[in-house]
Amino acid sequence: MKHGTLEKVPNATLRQRTAARIRDAILNGYLHAGERVVEREMASQLGCSQATVREALIQLETEGFITKTPNAATFVTHFSRTGVAKSFALRRILEEYAMEEAGRLATPEQIQALGRRYSEMEEAALKGDQTLFIERDRAWHEAIWEMSGNEYLIAALRRLVLPQLAFSAVRFLAGRGPDLVADARSHLPMLEAVKSKDPERCRKALDSIIVGWQAVWLQLGWVNGDSDSTVAELPVPRQDII
Repeated sequence: MKHGTLEKVPNATLRQRTAARIRDAILNGYLHAGERVVEREMASQLGCSQATVREALIQLETEGFITKTPNAATFVTHFSRTGVAKSFALRRILEEYAMEEAGRLATPEQIQALGRRYSEMEEAALKGDQTLFIERDRAWHEAIWEMSGNEYLIAALRRLVLPQLAFSAVRFLAGRGPDLVADARSHLPMLEAVKSKDPERCRKALDSIIVGWQAVWLQLGWVNGDSDSTVAELPVPRQDII
């Protein structure tokens, strides 16, 4: 077992508070990428039921912080080098299509709202507020997906991209990310492309972002090793948390 414990959770809004505590444990490095999360042990540390922890983990899986394997084991999201290549390749196809649809279908009101989201993301970056920046970056991408009006595409992108954003968040908060302001402003060509209502320009703007982010992951050493496994390649669980 690990030394020390996580702070116990108050009774109010228990599932949300439990999810918040586990999310914080991932973001601050208490729980590491690829680490197995055992419901029984987590419930004991947090002072709540296994059912509450299970519900919290379901929520965190939808946010991308947690990955469940076919045998029902639960791990903190982790990517291998091969997993990164596969994940980003599929993201280029799906999110570029979403961008094209956003350029084609976005209403003036949606474009105005996207502009506000960009300003909010830039503001968080200028303040150096990493946690707020991460939240607003995620909201920015989800706003573009929603412009497509395609609920199946939105669901697929959430399943695919949110683990990437969550994994990036952990690295940012560990001080291993790129400059926040530069990252925020790299989204400006996407905003201008959507404003132009030109689907091809939209596709090219996003393609540049995705290619750049994949390079960042590799250049900053965010992933290690290689494998032929699928998107979230998980290492052998540590013996002290089985």
